[in-house]
Amino acid sequence: MGQIAFWSPYSGSGQTSSIAAIAAALSSEYHIRCLIAQTKNRESTLEHSFSRSINNFSRTLGHVSGSRNVSGTGLDAVLRIARSGKLEGGAVKNNTQIIEQGRLDILSSSDQKDAKKLEEASDLIRTIFDQASKYYNVILLDLPAGDGSEISRKLIASSDVVVICLPQSRRSLDAYFEKKNWPSTLNSKKTVLLFTQHDPHSKYKAVNITRKYKSPKGLIVPYNTTFKDSVNDGDTKGFYKANKAAERRHPNYDFVFEVQRAAKQLLDEIGIDSKTKRIDAEERGAS
Repeated sequence: MGQIAFWSPYSGSGQTSSIAAIAAALSSEYHIRCLIAQTKNRESTLEHSFSRSINNFSRTLGHVSGSRNVSGTGLDAVLRIARSGKLEGGAVKNNTQIIEQGRLDILSSSDQKDAKKLEEASDLIRTIFDQASKYYNVILLDLPAGDGSEISRKLIASSDVVVICLPQSRRSLDAYFEKKNWPSTLNSKKTVLLFTQHDPHSKYKAVNITRKYKSPKGLIVPYNTTFKDSVNDGDTKGFYKANKAAERRHPNYDFVFEVQRAAKQLLDEIGIDSKTKRIDAEERGAS
């Protein structure tokens, strides 16, 4: 239903961990089917951030001699299906791994060693996510940084919203606002700024950035040490569930509040009513 691409002028922006945090909030707070995917080759950072939650045995095609024949080989498997001309029905869903049953799946990144070969498949990759949108309400895509990726250009063009991930780095800020490292397909897209790993004590805090560059206000994912440790431990989902009801004085409150705000706004941006899709308090407590 809605495809949201996350992109940054340069790598190392905190883009991937921000996607992980927002995906955890979406799957915990809303009645939606969400897919997350990283379109870089041999890059498993997003998958690793949920490694404690991923159920590798969830996609079962049948039983042979008492053992399971499991699907779940990610983007490479779906690319093979697409090349065979059989990309239909549950081809994407059947090759994902479950993070939150019925709410959050991940399509593993490619094991292709040659980045050029993966880039050459950009049209097929775009078709894969077009097909996925027939099942998933929300697709969050972690795109390669900069303007050198054809995959980024194609998926930016096909996305409903592009989230621009900007750390508190003068280099990245200038690159974005001065349109350096700028994919041409960004020019006609609806964009949302997301200030990643945000430190409110920095001179480059969000309010100063928007004033300096005369830009609209953006969303924030604050820097949070406990969250970063959880990502490294593969327990992003566990961190969110443990902290989603944190009280105002709790050290993780600001982080969770801003991530929830970002998740809500992004749903609204793609036309999903965040109020009607909200899980009620009793069900959230039981999940």
